[in-house]
Amino acid sequence: MTSSPGLVRDISLVIAIAMPINAFAGACGFQPTFKQADEGGNQTVQVFQGDPVPALGNIRPLLFITSLKVNTDGTRISYHQDDVTGRRCATDPGAKPCAINNIRNAYRDHTQPVSDFEAVRDAGYPSPRTWEVLSPSIIEKDAKTGKPCVSPDGYLVSMTADVAVAGGFNRQGDCDQSKWIDALTVPAFVVPGQSRFLSLGVAKRSIVIALSKSSTKRVVPGIVGDVGPSKELGEASVAMNRKLSGLPETDLPKHRRDAVDRFQAGPTAMLIFPGAGAVLARPITGQRVEEGGNGALAKFGGADKLYGCIKDEVDPSF
Repeated sequence: MTSSPGLVRDISLVIAIAMPINAFAGACGFQPTFKQADEGGNQTVQVFQGDPVPALGNIRPLLFITSLKVNTDGTRISYHQDDVTGRRCATDPGAKPCAINNIRNAYRDHTQPVSDFEAVRDAGYPSPRTWEVLSPSIIEKDAKTGKPCVSPDGYLVSMTADVAVAGGFNRQGDCDQSKWIDALTVPAFVVPGQSRFLSLGVAKRSIVIALSKSSTKRVVPGIVGDVGPSKELGEASVAMNRKLSGLPETDLPKHRRDAVDRFQAGPTAMLIFPGAGAVLARPITGQRVEEGGNGALAKFGGADKLYGCIKDEVDPSF
């Protein structure tokens, strides 16, 4: 059967009108690149790599979808020497001060019991035994005493793999919590150490964009703020989880259980911009992270483009 010229013209018009609705389909070129171990190696997460982005120096962004967990390192209330499990305020809401993490997450070996910390605490933090229990890359060591840095109200100074201020590493041992990247105020993601992320150019302070599912469409600019175990993926700061969960900016976890129950975001798409050009310069503040992340996202093509690419190339249900 032969179509009339008028019918062909009408069909062409319909196609031309419909095209903008799916204008971003296939626009990012996300292709499976590697699988990252998670949950101690019991699971894997597929990581995709996109086409070069000319406006960002032809870097190739990385993308994956995972369920985020809450990371509290770098906060002033992570670990308390008298609330070792972070449960004090869960059982007594009027108690204080309270921690939002379990001290075992600051151990060299987190499988060891809480009593190991209680023993060195009660003994006055003797060396070297204290640092056989605690990790000196998680809890800051006082340069003057060799003991853990402890604030006047009993919190241990919690470190991150990078610092928020220029010259911060030269101040390690001064027990000032503010030089570390604050998980309460800075949206940040933890990348696995000794992973393909690092070999593909992801660095500390690389810009990342976190997106909730399209049912809520919360877009959260962030940075790589810490480096974690090589077989774990999906930890993000309190601030990033809070924004993705739609909680008020002033909301803080009350205790460890509260951090998990209320703040922990569900399935989240993470876009990471590798390369030196996408590393945010210090000082690191929530405002500067937001500005830098929004600028990179605009050069990428915006959130609508990114959501379209995820649906078309990665996960149609997202």
